Amino acid sequence: MRQERREDQKKSRLLEFLGRVFGAALLFGLGLFVSFFVGFVLFEGYVGSGSVPVPDVRNMTLLEAINKATRLGLRLEVERVTSDPGAPPLAVLDQNPPPGARAKRNTRLQVVVNGGTLSEGVPVTPQKGQVSLPDVRGKSLEEAQSILEGSGLRVGRVVEVSHDTLPRGYVISQNPAPQTEVAPGSLVHLLISAGKGGGTGEVEVPDVVGLRLEEAQEVLARNGLVVGSVEEVSSEGRPGGIVVGQNPQAGELVPRGESLRLQVTRAQERPQAETDGRKTLSLRFVLPSSQNPITVQVVVQDELGERVVYEREHRGEDLVEVSALTKGRGKVTIFLNGYYYWEKKID
Repeated sequence: MRQERREDQKKSRLLEFLGRVFGAALLFGLGLFVSFFVGFVLFEGYVGSGSVPVPDVRNMTLLEAINKATRLGLRLEVERVTSDPGAPPLAVLDQNPPPGARAKRNTRLQVVVNGGTLSEGVPVTPQKGQVSLPDVRGKSLEEAQSILEGSGLRVGRVVEVSHDTLPRGYVISQNPAPQTEVAPGSLVHLLISAGKGGGTGEVEVPDVVGLRLEEAQEVLARNGLVVGSVEEVSSEGRPGGIVVGQNPQAGELVPRGESLRLQVTRAQERPQAETDGRKTLSLRFVLPSSQNPITVQVVVQDELGERVVYEREHRGEDLVEVSALTKGRGKVTIFLNGYYYWEKKID
């Protein structure tokens, strides 16, 4: 009996010792895991600071890719133009750096763009009231414009990229593609050659002061630039929507694709009673280019609280005009498809 008790006591002490060893090992392992996890998070934060994830712009149109890259602070550059019958004209076929990689802001995102092809000899019968789009590829920009206008069409966005064979100013591709049926007056976007090694680097800022906002947008697009923020300012005796200031100034050299900040005159408003301190806020801004619909949401925060004063779907490059009553100080914020786009303080 005594022998059995001694054996039980030995087993009990052994189990207690093994339990302590296992517990210590478990605590040590958890400590290592926590230390590794915290170190990994800190390392990721250190590596990711000042950088952005590279978006996947493959299968986007060139203009959509430019807008996507610009919003993330990247500079899109057309590395070369190729021909892929299975892809739409002006579609991005490949990119470098690849999607998901991290890159510092202002890094060049190089893309390969489809110049677009169409099988020859395919008869297309236009529907009544429509126009069969002429083929202006290989033509000079002036000749292409003359042909399109002679067919009752208009030149839309003109994007200039480098090309190894076509001289500067000649059409590489068009969108919509040749022989597409379109309505009279439709816009035809052109991809033109900047010559070998052209299409990148810097461009001279044109003078758009004195133009209407829509005219300024077209002039900037033809020079490889885009409209950024638009600020409304008071101007006695002048109609609304006229550009009275720009930054960068005319004549400055800026990277191709740069956004210009414009000041435009505010539309004259009828005087109204403001007994409770309310005043009318007027906004006018141009949306970025996009072939997909853009949902515009305008949110106001002031003494009256936070509220959505405008929410509507638009097309790319639309001019949006918003008017809302505000009270006291605050801010107005614009969201495009749920993403932050621009904000302005209310004084």
